[in-house]
Amino acid sequence: MAAGALLIDLLLDLVTHKRTHLESSLRGVDGYTGRGDIAFSAWPNGKRKLAVELRGIAGRIAEVYADGALAATIDLNDGRAGQTLDTKHGDTVPHLAEGAHIDVRQNGQIILEGEFSTE
Repeated sequence: MAAGALLIDLLLDLVTHKRTHLESSLRGVDGYTGRGDIAFSAWPNGKRKLAVELRGIAGRIAEVYADGALAATIDLNDGRAGQTLDTKHGDTVPHLAEGAHIDVRQNGQIILEGEFSTE
């Protein structure tokens, strides 16, 4: 295949593959009343982004798990927190898919949970 045709094939591949975007609301469990939102995006070039927003959470630190693996540790301020992880900035962002289970923990206890779905 000629170099020009290869370049055209690569460009078409990039144009036809869209970004994957997943979202979930996070709801309190076992009497916890906090809540939150989480969003994940992935692009064909390998870039991934994970954005978390938490509200109504006591304490100073919360841990976000995706399918049982630690994805982020977030500092809380007055019960609120927000953090964005982006591979573009050198952050580690897990590979996630629709149906991935998300939970937020404090001291090993699950306080919020949700499941990723498409927009």
